[in-house]
Amino acid sequence: MICRRFLPCAMLVSMLGCAKAPPPVQPAEPPIVTVTNPLEQDLESYTEFTGRLRAAREVEIRAQVNGYLKKVHFTDGALVKAGDVLYEIDPEPYEAALKSALATVEKTKADIATAESQYRQAASEFDRAEKTKAALSAEEFDKRKTTKEAAEAARTSAKAATGSAEAAVDKARFDRKNCTIRVEIKDIETKVNAGEDKPILARVSRTLITEGNLVQAGQTLLCKITSTDPIHAYFDADERTSLMYQNLVAKAEIPDPRTTSTPLKCWIGRLDDDGYPYAGYVDYIAPEIVRGTGSREVRAVFRNPPPNFQLSPGNSVRVRIEAGKAKKSITVPEIAVGSQQRQKFVYVVNEKDEVEFRAVVLGPLRQVDRVSTQIVESGLTAKDRVIVNGLLRVRPGVKVNPKVAGS
Repeated sequence: MICRRFLPCAMLVSMLGCAKAPPPVQPAEPPIVTVTNPLEQDLESYTEFTGRLRAAREVEIRAQVNGYLKKVHFTDGALVKAGDVLYEIDPEPYEAALKSALATVEKTKADIATAESQYRQAASEFDRAEKTKAALSAEEFDKRKTTKEAAEAARTSAKAATGSAEAAVDKARFDRKNCTIRVEIKDIETKVNAGEDKPILARVSRTLITEGNLVQAGQTLLCKITSTDPIHAYFDADERTSLMYQNLVAKAEIPDPRTTSTPLKCWIGRLDDDGYPYAGYVDYIAPEIVRGTGSREVRAVFRNPPPNFQLSPGNSVRVRIEAGKAKKSITVPEIAVGSQQRQKFVYVVNEKDEVEFRAVVLGPLRQVDRVSTQIVESGLTAKDRVIVNGLLRVRPGVKVNPKVAGS
């Protein structure tokens, strides 16, 4: 007789013995990836950077005399030209000083006339004494000689006093003139404007001091003036790019940017510009590479003519610089390029539809038909199938289902 408590176990064993074997696990479908062939095309040789615009000249306006600010003559942010009045400092103390200095000059002129008269008289008496020296006592002769010498000294002193008084007048006139603060030509003139008939315009900042405040000569900052035309673009070139340009100069493929006779051409575009509509040239390269950043500062100059002044200091710009003659280049979409520490690579699909890791050496990044495109110096051919989509689903050796981009 079978024990009831063992009956369920026997039934379970019987059922398991009769169950079918599970179906074999089906292999996963190869992941679908998008591939494209690298393009071999003639591209103009240039490099691209990101930079920032700065004014060619920026001048801090400070007074040369002390006094209370009487009037501000400009509108904040306005365009100004050489000769325009900016500020007026209370001139009354300086007008009084000028009148006093002029009066002192007149007094010293009168003193000179008196001293000249006294000298002529003393000289005449001394001349007569010399002619009648035998009839005069030694004491009388010495007295007339001493009188002449004193008169001569007084004349010299009066002339010196006049020179000092005239210098005081010049200083008083200078101070009075500088009570009116104007835009000086030297504040805004640059070499690109020199010799032009058009007025040289600059932009003035807001006034940093208001009427009625005390101005300290050489200390109080009144406002700032920035030139408008030309304008400079500053950007940093990495060490590798710097070496590339040095080699191009050595091979005479591009002009030496440090010579003004053959400038190195460049172009810039603002963030909302289509392409690089502003043409200029490189006019400065820093003499050394900054070790902290591994880059070298470069400056380019661009015209920024009135009335629009499209380029404004502080704007971010894209910079393009010529780098020799056009040449054939292998390019791939930037999205296809990966980075493994310092090694750049792409994934390619071989004849067996398997993924391969391919190390590449990159050139500059380009915008081709508004698409960010990477130039590949070595590691790829135009026949390779490069993965541009589905990169997160693959690894080297994996079999994939490649689909050609755009098909």
